[in-house]
Amino acid sequence: MAKESLVAIKKEPYDSSNTISQVIPETMKAAQVETRFVAISDLHYVDDTVILERAVEAGVQLARELAPLVFELASMKKLSTARKDDGLRWKKSIEEIIALAEPTRTTIGVVGATGSGKSSLVNALLVEEKLLPTSCARACTAWVTEVSYNYSDDESKAYRAEIEFVTGEEWQREMGPWLQSMKDEIASGSSDYSSPGTEAGMMLSKLAAVYPGLTTETIAAYDCNVLMENTEIQKILGRTISLADVSAKGLSDQMQPYIGRKADTTEGGGMNPWPLIKVVRVFVKAAALSTGAVIVDLPGVHDSNAARAAISTNYMKDCSGIWIVAPIVRAVDDESAKNLLGESFRQQLVLDNKYSAISIICSKTDDINVDEVARELALTADLEQNLSKISSLTDEIPVLEEELKALKEQKRKDAEILDECRDRLDDWENALRQIQEGQPLGVAVENLAKRKRSYDNYSIVGSSVDTGVGNNPLSKGQIEEHIHNLRRQAQDLRDRCRKTTALAKDHEEKLESKVQEKKSLQDSIKGSCIRKRNSTTTQSIKQDFVDGYKELKEESASDDNDVFLKDEAPPPDYEKIKANLPVFCISSRTYQKLNGMMQNEDISTSGYKDVDDTGIPGLQAHAQKLTEAGRHARCRRVITKLHTLLTSIACWVAGTDLERAGFDAKKVEDHLRAEARKLRTNWTITRETFCQGLHDILQNSVYGAANALVAKAEDKALPLAAAWFEPPKAGGFALQTLKSICRKSGIHSARGRPTIALHHQLAQPIQSAMRRDWEAAFERAIPCILQSFVGGLVNHQDDFHRAVEKRYKPNGNMDMSLDLLNNINAASKGKPVALMWRVNDVINAIKNEASRAMLQPIEDAMSPIYKKCLQVQGSGSKAAMEMLVKNHIGNIKRTVFRTSVGAMHGHLRDMERLVAGRLEVRVDEMSDSILRDYSNALLSGNQKAELSPKEMELKEALTIVLNSAEARFRRDE
Repeated sequence: MAKESLVAIKKEPYDSSNTISQVIPETMKAAQVETRFVAISDLHYVDDTVILERAVEAGVQLARELAPLVFELASMKKLSTARKDDGLRWKKSIEEIIALAEPTRTTIGVVGATGSGKSSLVNALLVEEKLLPTSCARACTAWVTEVSYNYSDDESKAYRAEIEFVTGEEWQREMGPWLQSMKDEIASGSSDYSSPGTEAGMMLSKLAAVYPGLTTETIAAYDCNVLMENTEIQKILGRTISLADVSAKGLSDQMQPYIGRKADTTEGGGMNPWPLIKVVRVFVKAAALSTGAVIVDLPGVHDSNAARAAISTNYMKDCSGIWIVAPIVRAVDDESAKNLLGESFRQQLVLDNKYSAISIICSKTDDINVDEVARELALTADLEQNLSKISSLTDEIPVLEEELKALKEQKRKDAEILDECRDRLDDWENALRQIQEGQPLGVAVENLAKRKRSYDNYSIVGSSVDTGVGNNPLSKGQIEEHIHNLRRQAQDLRDRCRKTTALAKDHEEKLESKVQEKKSLQDSIKGSCIRKRNSTTTQSIKQDFVDGYKELKEESASDDNDVFLKDEAPPPDYEKIKANLPVFCISSRTYQKLNGMMQNEDISTSGYKDVDDTGIPGLQAHAQKLTEAGRHARCRRVITKLHTLLTSIACWVAGTDLERAGFDAKKVEDHLRAEARKLRTNWTITRETFCQGLHDILQNSVYGAANALVAKAEDKALPLAAAWFEPPKAGGFALQTLKSICRKSGIHSARGRPTIALHHQLAQPIQSAMRRDWEAAFERAIPCILQSFVGGLVNHQDDFHRAVEKRYKPNGNMDMSLDLLNNINAASKGKPVALMWRVNDVINAIKNEASRAMLQPIEDAMSPIYKKCLQVQGSGSKAAMEMLVKNHIGNIKRTVFRTSVGAMHGHLRDMERLVAGRLEVRVDEMSDSILRDYSNALLSGNQKAELSPKEMELKEALTIVLNSAEARFRRDE
């Protein structure tokens, strides 16, 4: 039976040293108290969660301001005009309002096969680079990872984590079968353990991580009990380690020794504790989690380990949202939306009423072969113009590159010639200057001839002219002519270099433009392919999802039985279901790259214009949207409690004057009590009617239906068992697989396929056939009578209010009291609605446990035969095991299915008793509360006792706070 949840009340550090008089301006002490609270009353008709949350924020602040005044009032030993329990009740209400300040927890389970990109998705959702490990070397989430918002204001603990390890009992239960399985694998000569991708390889990897000295050569010598005595392991089993840091990297580095894989796992390398981890809880200040979303990265329904699968199952029943993740390249082929990771998983979703909570996430949209996708999706015609242009650009770009190369080479050569020409010009001008300075002509020309002329191979004017040394020296006029020719040639070279540079620049710009145009076209085509594949995949997945849901419905219809509840509900609107299924196509790594992360990773962002194209922002908004129902309900509870609190306090502060209105206080009190007795009687009848209706629905649609199906399960048990021993090609299991299933208590998981549990299969005839009636009861019939129950409570309350109002309204002197009564009536109407949601939560929680409870007796009953089958050795083992299993099931089937159904019935009957008990207590509390509040509104001011000075101060202080309430909640139209 589900345990009643407890709310931890956070005590605020109020300073009792401050006296009341210190906060009361003298000019406001005589103010009349506000009693109507219209703005707060109007909030009961507001559906906008954002507006309600702002009101809650204001309400919590108001409660904190009332707290020291009310707490002091409650601590007074003697009160003149207020009962002691009023002060204590107000104090409790304030504590409850403050406790509701934090967002409601909304759990979102993330499931998918190894390598589907779950951890990368969570990192992107948090806008972190590598907070959670994403290594492909092993399944990084071999444990549950729970990520929630960090509400700590300590900057040194901006990132926090808690790593919880399995207990010694859990580890022994988990490790024992692994060890025996490995011994059997090695003894049989199998080499599966040598591959890390196989189940045997993963088991060996885990054992070797925890026990570094364990190898395939030494494993036969190890005993489970001896291994459990390892002192290093005993230090960590059952512990929870808390970590904190100012940065994500700092926290990740601290977590790494526990969750990471050490390079050396051989003897002497030290224990690697990651296989011992049960749950990792991470707390971060991520915007996507700020409204209360809790992301739970589950180890996977593909996990063949019973302990891990049990953890996932426990989380799944409490999830408000379930995200199924599959790489987009496999999403449609895997039919994830249709198969939903296994028949038992799909069936449990129906029993939990969680089908509408599913979202499908197609990951790794950046993994795309453009040509292949374009052909498959027949996009070639749509993209023909762009593809043609790309083809033209592909031809043009090399031509431009060659031309640019030639221009650059020409420019280089011209620059070299120009340099040489300048050097030659300098030489001749220097010779001319020497002559002009008086140096003999022959000497100057001779110096010119001595220079090394590396440029003589170029066609430079004057480079090949004879200097005339000897009999025919050059004249001054000839030297000046050479200088003139050199200057003209240098100018020509400069002009040519400028032209070549300009032409090269033009080519560079054209080349850059064409390269960019080609890249842009390629990005556009890639983007088109990505978007088209996303769209096509989304529609395919939606259709697969509806097909899977339709199959379940048809199976339920085919299993109809005369004893079942006849549900007159209309057939499901499959088109609406398809349209409403959230499907997101995302690229986590591209999102991270575009956000400035993964700078050392070679990740292309081609095809994505911005982060919105990656799908992650939409998923972040979706995570926040999933919290809206819980946030809305929390706001309603706070506003209802606050409205009731303010009205109740205002009644005491304002008081009334019955004598002035001509009423006798004793007669007023007698009348109120008489009407309250009628209200209590009517509410009791309404409550009993609901409880009887709940019992009748369960009796007709669940108890009777399940009992009728026991015989069906008995008849199908032996044929089902026989199917396990068929050849693998016929759907059965090989001998080694059967051995492995027995070692793992009836659980089997082939890599990349859903987990199979034999006890689930045995329960299938009952669970499958009762789905329709289960849905009819818990999704339609019970919510319907719950609504009628609330409607009845509200109607009877209105009758009570009208009876009181009718007595005092004609007098004309009770307007303030009647305003208070109207407020009390409006505020009190929120209580039945809040009660309905609490009862609904209890019913859903226990209902989910009940649907799972029927599996445990079958699992327990099958446990002995698994052990016997493991003892079978030698030839003919499979046939011998089959005989053992059939004989065992034949012996237990007459009792085990009845016990199984009985376990489910037990949970539901406990639920009936719990609901009835809570409703009785709560309805009585509501009845007492409404009498108390109406009495306060009509009678409190009639008491003649003189107020003590302290009470006067408290009333004046409370008046100031109450009179400020209306302005705090008033909304601009």
